[in-house]
Amino acid sequence: MLPVLVFFATLAPAQALPRVMSLNLCADAYLMSFAAKEQVVALTPQSRDTSLSALALAAKNYPISDGQIESIVALAPDLVIVSSYSDPLRNQLIEKLGIPILVQDAANGFNEARAEILSLGRAIGRPRQAAAYVKRLDAQLAALKPVSHRPRILPLQRRNLTVGNGHILDEIIAMAGGHNMGRSLSAAPMGRVSLETALASDAGYILVNERADRFRGPDSRGMEFLTHPALARQFGAEKRLWVNNNLLVCAGATTPLAVEALLHQIGQSKN
Repeated sequence: MLPVLVFFATLAPAQALPRVMSLNLCADAYLMSFAAKEQVVALTPQSRDTSLSALALAAKNYPISDGQIESIVALAPDLVIVSSYSDPLRNQLIEKLGIPILVQDAANGFNEARAEILSLGRAIGRPRQAAAYVKRLDAQLAALKPVSHRPRILPLQRRNLTVGNGHILDEIIAMAGGHNMGRSLSAAPMGRVSLETALASDAGYILVNERADRFRGPDSRGMEFLTHPALARQFGAEKRLWVNNNLLVCAGATTPLAVEALLHQIGQSKN
C-alpha cells in the first residue's frame, strides 16, 4: 500500500489593517461606511453632533477623540486623517511623531468627494469596499430624477449670506433640476445679499438650512435676516425650502440625501 502523503500549506498571515484616527468630520462618515470597525481608533467629537453630522446616531458606536497631541500619542494610530483646514502646526507635530497623515479637503463637489473616498480606501487597506461604497452613492443619485420645470431657488443663510458657484449647495440645487439664483448675486462660493435684493429677486423659492423656530436668545441677531417680516410675506411656507445643515457640511456621503430632500419639497408645489 502506497503511503499517503499529506501536505500542509504554510499560509502567510494576513496583513493587519492600519489603525486609523480621524480629525476630519467628512472622513468620519466614510470610515463608518466602509472601514473595518476594529481599525477605527477614533472619530471627531463632531461626528456625534446632530447639527453637523447626519450619521450622529451611528457615530455613538465608535470611540471619539479631542484631537489633541496627547490623545494622539496615547491612541498611537497608524494613520491620522486631517483636513486642509486643520492646524498646520498640529499636522507637523503628528508627522514628527512618525505617524503618517492623509489630507482630505472636505470636498465641495460630489466628484471630488468620490476621488477622496477612493483615496481613503487605498490608504486604509479597504480599496474594494471604498469602490463599492462609491458605487452605492452613484446608484442612489442615479435613482433621483431631477424636476423638469427648472425652479428658481435663492439660497439664504443667516447673516445675509447666499451661495454661488463652487458651493456644495449650488451643486445640490443643480442635481435636483433647479436654478440657483445666488449665482447671479455672488461670484464667490459664498457672498452677502441685502434684504432688498432678496425681495427684488425673481426667485420662486428661498432655500434655508436652518429652521427659524429653533433660534432664540444670543443667536437671534444672526437670524434677523431670515426671520424678517417682509421676507416672510413674500416667501410664505409654500415658497420656502429647507435642507438640514447636517446634509450640507460635506459633499459625498450625504449628497444623495440632500438632493432627495430637496426634490421631495419641490414636488409638493411647482413654481
